Amino acid sequence: MNTAVITDALTPVLRLDQCRKGVAVRVTGLIEQPLFGAQDERVSLRLKELGFLPGAPLKVIGFGLLGSDPLAVQVNGTKFALRRAEAAKICVELIQQ
Repeated sequence: MNTAVITDALTPVLRLDQCRKGVAVRVTGLIEQPLFGAQDERVSLRLKELGFLPGAPLKVIGFGLLGSDPLAVQVNGTKFALRRAEAAKICVELIQQ
């Protein structure tokens, strides 16, 4: 299963771990995270099962102590806490408000 996001050279990729608190975004896809090694596909599958699918709207709720782990997000009405490594797998685009 290929979970990479295909973008052209002109389109910058914004990852969920790069977003500020309070920002509303939409999932565009999942990318590989070398930190997970052989388990990367399993992590991608689990994120998809939780609702981090292309087109899903997200809201960044907050961060851990001093802006570190975990990252709190809301997707489809459910709140989740993600490690920054997991959030770095999720590519997003800003939703115009």
